[in-house]
Amino acid sequence: MGNDTSPNEAALEVAAFHHAAGKRSWYRRVFFQATVVGCCAFLAPGLYNAMQSTGAGGQQTPYLVMAANAVLGCMMVLTCSLGSVVANKIGLKNALIFGTTGYCVYAAALYTSNRYNNQWFVYLGSTACGITAGVFWAAEGAIMISYPEDSKRGRYLAYWLAYRNGGSIIGGIINLAFNYSGKKTGTLDWRTYIVFVALQCIAPFVALLLSPPDKVQRGDGQLVKSPEKINTIDEIKEVIKILYRKDFLLVVPFFFYATFLLSYAGSYLSLYFSVRSRALASLVSALAQITANIIFGSFLDWKRLSLNQRSKISCLGLMALFGGTWIWGTVIQHEYGLNKPALDWVDSGFGRGWALYILMQVNFALAYNYGYWLAGYMARGPADIVRLTSTVRAVEAAGGAVASGISSTHAPLIAALGVNFGLWGLAVIPTYLVARKIGLDQDSADVAKEERPKSSDGISD
Repeated sequence: MGNDTSPNEAALEVAAFHHAAGKRSWYRRVFFQATVVGCCAFLAPGLYNAMQSTGAGGQQTPYLVMAANAVLGCMMVLTCSLGSVVANKIGLKNALIFGTTGYCVYAAALYTSNRYNNQWFVYLGSTACGITAGVFWAAEGAIMISYPEDSKRGRYLAYWLAYRNGGSIIGGIINLAFNYSGKKTGTLDWRTYIVFVALQCIAPFVALLLSPPDKVQRGDGQLVKSPEKINTIDEIKEVIKILYRKDFLLVVPFFFYATFLLSYAGSYLSLYFSVRSRALASLVSALAQITANIIFGSFLDWKRLSLNQRSKISCLGLMALFGGTWIWGTVIQHEYGLNKPALDWVDSGFGRGWALYILMQVNFALAYNYGYWLAGYMARGPADIVRLTSTVRAVEAAGGAVASGISSTHAPLIAALGVNFGLWGLAVIPTYLVARKIGLDQDSADVAKEERPKSSDGISD
């Protein structure tokens, strides 16, 4: 076939790479690329999450922000679905740059709503953020799955997510600094949002530092395989093919569930806890997420267990944790639904309800990490990584849009919790059916490689 690489061409390509490897540049290494993506995640979705983790963007009540977030989610469904098309057209680097531009508009919209009660700008900011964030989500996921070596993927995913959660840490410190005196429910101090807007404006300039796939220098000597560029119609057809894949259809409930809980968690925090308690929650939840992801990412790369064993144990462990959280949440939510508390950290009974929110945020972080680790092994090639991450991100966005729509109404929160609990139940078995097949081929190949006779120079024949 015309696209096949001859043995001589392949040898020349390898030789050229090893020649370049002798001149390795720190700014071309995978670690630097992961740092760039991490910093973008810190400044854009990380600070966005910091605002959301105060409960509904720090507003008085969750209803306006949740309605706007539903619009944001709908935009993201469209742009995530087309993420691979955009990346195929303009490249992953340009897609990442474009994807960072809308977050500051959203933060500015929350500022005007908080200070001037300007509601229309919230919807405009959500639309702008949804259009760009969908492309960002697709690009960052594809980069963090395809750039690192397979043996380090779990740790690099944890490293990337640590930056994203780091945005929430800095945001939490900012939130707490400006809102320490807020002992009652209400809105965040308007000065909080000015800091967020200023920081998020930096993100596109950081994204300029990313190297394209063909220039990345891996530690294992392997080239990062760039997806072949094809025309837009053919790319759309390839994306549509993913929608019919059995393994994709099986993980749809999991990815739909993964972001669904965030809207319930935001409404729960904003309605039942004081302003300064919400600010503290944004800080502590980020620290807890980073710690959990470091431990979990190390387990996903743990060589004492086979890839297949890690996949299955992780799936079962996470699902048990999620189910236990919703059982605990049902008890707390039933009590709060009857009493409608406004808890501050000096109040009796504050800890167990506040800790539930922290655990829900940890659940989200672990689901996020595992979901993209799983997607990386479901992909069937470099181009498939971008398409698959774009498509599962679209499913996530759809879940977030529906959840925000529910939370924008005055429906009892026990109903929203029940929907989350039900979605978890629907996701358990299909996700495990995919997880139990991850790594079977690779584990078999590793066994066969160990059993093959060695030549005199120590290289397998």
